[in-house]
Amino acid sequence: MRRLRHLFSRDKAYNDLAEEIRQHLDERVEALMADGMSRDEAGHAARREFGNVTLLEERGREAWQWPTLDSLWPDVRFGLRQILRYRAFTIMAVSTLALGIGANTAIFTLIDSIMLRPLPYPQQERLMRISGYFPKGWVRELQNHSLSFASISGYGADAESNVETTGTAERVFGSAVTVNMLDTLRIHPAAGSFFAQENAVAGQDFVVVLNYGYWQQRFAGNPLVVGQSIRIDGISRKIIGVMPGGIRFPYADTQFLIPIAFKGGDPVDTWGGVPFNYRALGRLKDGVTAATAQAELRRLHPLLLPLFPWVMPDNWEADTTVTPLLNSIVGDTGPQLLLLLGAVGLILLIACANVANLSLARAASREREMAIRGALGASGWRIIRQLLVESVLLGLLAGVAGLSAAAVSLRALTRLLPADTPRIADVGLHWDVFLFAAIASVLTGVLFGLVPAMRMASPHLQKSLRAGGLSVAGKGSQFRLSMLLVVGQIGLSVVVITAAGLMLHSLYGLSRVNPGFRTERIVTAGVSLDASACKQKGYCSEFFQQVEQKARTIPGVDDVALVDTLPMTGWDLNYIYDAEGHPRGARQVAQQAAGRTVSTGYFETVGLKLLRGRLLTDSDQSGASRAAVINQKMAESLWPGQDPIGKHIEEVADEPSPGQLSSDVASIVVGVVSNTHHESLAGSFDQEVYLPMTPANEQPQAMVLLHSRLPASQAADGLRRAVVEIDPLVPVTHVRTLDEVVAASASTSRSLAILLLGFGALAVGVGSVGVYSLITYVVSWRTREIGIRLALGAPRWQIVRSVVRQSLVLAVAGSVAGLAGAIVCANLLRQFLFEVRPFDPLTFCVVPLLMILLALVAAWVPARRAASIDPMVALRSE
Repeated sequence: MRRLRHLFSRDKAYNDLAEEIRQHLDERVEALMADGMSRDEAGHAARREFGNVTLLEERGREAWQWPTLDSLWPDVRFGLRQILRYRAFTIMAVSTLALGIGANTAIFTLIDSIMLRPLPYPQQERLMRISGYFPKGWVRELQNHSLSFASISGYGADAESNVETTGTAERVFGSAVTVNMLDTLRIHPAAGSFFAQENAVAGQDFVVVLNYGYWQQRFAGNPLVVGQSIRIDGISRKIIGVMPGGIRFPYADTQFLIPIAFKGGDPVDTWGGVPFNYRALGRLKDGVTAATAQAELRRLHPLLLPLFPWVMPDNWEADTTVTPLLNSIVGDTGPQLLLLLGAVGLILLIACANVANLSLARAASREREMAIRGALGASGWRIIRQLLVESVLLGLLAGVAGLSAAAVSLRALTRLLPADTPRIADVGLHWDVFLFAAIASVLTGVLFGLVPAMRMASPHLQKSLRAGGLSVAGKGSQFRLSMLLVVGQIGLSVVVITAAGLMLHSLYGLSRVNPGFRTERIVTAGVSLDASACKQKGYCSEFFQQVEQKARTIPGVDDVALVDTLPMTGWDLNYIYDAEGHPRGARQVAQQAAGRTVSTGYFETVGLKLLRGRLLTDSDQSGASRAAVINQKMAESLWPGQDPIGKHIEEVADEPSPGQLSSDVASIVVGVVSNTHHESLAGSFDQEVYLPMTPANEQPQAMVLLHSRLPASQAADGLRRAVVEIDPLVPVTHVRTLDEVVAASASTSRSLAILLLGFGALAVGVGSVGVYSLITYVVSWRTREIGIRLALGAPRWQIVRSVVRQSLVLAVAGSVAGLAGAIVCANLLRQFLFEVRPFDPLTFCVVPLLMILLALVAAWVPARRAASIDPMVALRSE
């Protein structure tokens, strides 16, 4: 406390000490004068007895000082004066470093918001996702039997519903959850209450909990809506509560939750519903690890399997895994963000090397200053510390500029990421981002300032003082370090641009993949009835037939088709089936294909090629023909070398014990069409089944495909008018072209390639500036030498060749070193590449040639300047 007090009152303390010493001396002088000495003799004698006054004052001050802080503060002030004095250097250095720090801060912001920040639940690290898809009965039994979890809850798919509030309907995403879900999460309502246990009983489940954002957007945050009713898919549900703010569960776009209800005494309701679509998560008990819980669930599996009302395969969900909820949400996004962080980290190193070179060049003008400091007694460490303080100050200025740039660019950066990036809505600047920027700024200052500082503190600078003001820069060896730094810049640039090149080559290959269906001039839109609309048999089929008929009358529309799910969207329905000639045992899992329910015009609209048999016709829409069309992959997998026409496939509901395939019930294969990519362009062809839209399989929603000569907006407006004529409360949503649908499936590869390309361009730009700066400085230093050469008759083209050759050597050396690093980087990129080898010859040849070309361009201006030197002027210069 004493030191802290003196820190803010040091001047007064110093003055008090001097006054006390003066009074003591005066008293001694008076005493000696009383003994008969003269004043002068008494003063000399008193000072001899007392000792060195200045030394004693210094020791007294040291007792009150914070040594490091007091000695550092003058360095800071001097450093600030240097920064203001050399403004051109400051602007160049801060701008270069800000690019690197800003890029790193922006990517770290994404990593922090998506990967590092905890979920907004108490003790979120104990929340675990249980892998697999289950019937709701299985989730309930896990809750009843598990001893590792405090609670286990289930939730359904992210499903769109028609929500009616004031006479208008809108499509809103919602999910069904078990009534204990919000207790598992341990969150409290912002208004109202959450589900009660009785809401898990069918008939008492007509309640809903709203998402906080939807409550604010749709109801302006009015607490009085609690207790009111809204219609969801035609069912009136009472609003009983509102989720707390910041909670987006179980999906990012979930706007409401409804309870999962059980029908007592109905085993099909409890255990059926293939494909099973409920997922589970649980909260671990204190002291229980994820591995322990996983082992327990696997032990419970054979004990719970007999609870199914039919025989289930032994291997059904037998390898259940338990994963932290945060990790399961982040998924595959983590490696992509870490890859980007590695790229921007290299850019920061390039920027540091660039500024270190600038600092070395500036050091030549300060050699005499540092030599004088050394001659006056400053140690090497004292000089290094002074220069490092200046460097850190520059790094902090660059950090402020970089942080500002990162904050401004963050919105654009998030738009470049795929729309389904997890937690993207939570991306923002948090306190740890500011801490990261501060640490990066300080480390950057030390990194680029250490080498110039050590060079300036070397003993050889004493020769500068003895040289009478001539710089010791006359030794060519002084450029070796600068050249190594430039070689490093080029090498790191090669690594970054090679990664970008591999991703671009991969994206180009992906863009050339034929999806297997026509995409040009096709507009898609979703038309959705209430989920309960199909309870009236034939109503949904009749409605969509009317939609198709009216859509054909839209001017500019050439063809119309309906399909339950679009390809390439990830929403394909699983078709679980047994096939003729492929019997399965009681413990075997049924086969699976992607099932698609289509109108008869679907094949012609999207251009699927008929390979065998016939397509679906209007006569198949009654369902009597039991017709089905399969793709080539399925035909070859099931009946290789056989004619698939007339073969039978039977959809297996709830995967019961397999029985004899009934030819009176099973669908009959009437045609085979070409393969399509139904999940992504990068995936292989999978089995697909096309079924006609019949009253037996009618659905309350369908995607309408319009093969149109009109712009997408006009075609959609025409469709909306057609739907309004049938039912004004039915919404038309998700309007986009089929080209956009296909492009969205490659959004991850595209965003990664674009970001790496941007960072690669940044790296190349900074590296090229480094080459230009070094060659310019070398030419400036060699002015006298070049003048002598020209005076002795050297052709000017030889001067140009000499300078360009020096740049070429640097570029080749840097490219060779960069290729070695690129080989390591290419292995890390392997999982992101599509039909491109990590050591792609084209990329590994083009990138070094590009860097060599850029280095030659960067050297051309200094080379021309060197060749234009006037020998007489050069000889007169120092």
